[in-house]
Amino acid sequence: MDSKWRGIVPEQGFEPKSALGFPPRFLTTGVGSVPFARTEEALRLIRQSVPRAPHWPQLPKMGAESAFIGQYLRALIESGVMADYARPRFQAEAGDWAERMARFYELYLAAEAGDNAALEHFGFSGQGGEGFEGFCRDIEEHGTREALLLKGQLSGPVTLGLQITDENRRASYYDDSQREMLVRSIAMHARWQTKRLKAYGLPVLMSVDDPGLYAVGASTHVTLEKGRIIDDLNSIAGEIMGQGGIPGAHVCAGMDWTILFDSMIEVVNFDAYEYMTGMLVLAEELERFLTRGGVLAWGIIPTGDALRKESVGSLRRRLEENIGELGRRGVNEERLRAQSMLTPSCGTGTLSPEEAERIYGLLKELEKELA
Repeated sequence: MDSKWRGIVPEQGFEPKSALGFPPRFLTTGVGSVPFARTEEALRLIRQSVPRAPHWPQLPKMGAESAFIGQYLRALIESGVMADYARPRFQAEAGDWAERMARFYELYLAAEAGDNAALEHFGFSGQGGEGFEGFCRDIEEHGTREALLLKGQLSGPVTLGLQITDENRRASYYDDSQREMLVRSIAMHARWQTKRLKAYGLPVLMSVDDPGLYAVGASTHVTLEKGRIIDDLNSIAGEIMGQGGIPGAHVCAGMDWTILFDSMIEVVNFDAYEYMTGMLVLAEELERFLTRGGVLAWGIIPTGDALRKESVGSLRRRLEENIGELGRRGVNEERLRAQSMLTPSCGTGTLSPEEAERIYGLLKELEKELA
């Protein structure tokens, strides 16, 4: 048996489904962001820590074009419907707003129809794509090494739509025309990024990072409709699947996880350190998600103050206790173990390099413990 597949093949007599094409059995990867300003430093950490499911590094310390909000807005900014990577907002007050919208949709429709030159406008800007392009260059120079899959990520529509406003500071997600442009732009970026990574011949997991989903159902955001959000997520997931990718989602907050379970999302990455209770109460829904081949990615390595008190041993005990509790609530434990991945609870881009090294080191050691 090739050593890279050890711990991945199913046990005799049990063949779990998995959207990944194989049972991951606690395969590890990162959320995305890392606290470096140099791509090579970031790639070194990723290669050493999560070699079987490497992700390209988001580098927010390089500036606004590389940050969570600004990184995926190139087509919107170039067409003029939005201004400024650092403080992006829709320019609906512009006298030529209709013409700007027309430019965006002309670009979008061309890309949707298969025009590769138009599709490139939905990729990263030069600075914004530094981590992604460095990741691709590394693969082209050295191959995929021991990787079983490649992971990409993009910001989700609810988070961007709540953060990006118009001139009146109204969240763009509440404006139908602005929300539609935002969702379509993200979906076309998902197509572009998945297509690029699929060229390297491995399964591609593309995660929609959308912490703003915590707001659904909250009294402060009563107009966020579950059905519409699922439709928006499905628009993005559909583009990922259309390129042969696997759509995932990451939320580092508590939320109604049925939004993801009821969507086309196939890998759900949750903060298992701080928000396990919300998953426990949905054990029945989780079991259905796993039965159809879904994968649960446990964000078990804390990225906050709790990091200082945890060890590989304490994190493994915490994970085992949570798996046992889900089992007692009706989740098939064997299937759950087979269809689980491990990640940090959130990205590490706002932390120190030393903290990121510790988080990724714990992740690597925990994977070994569970192999």
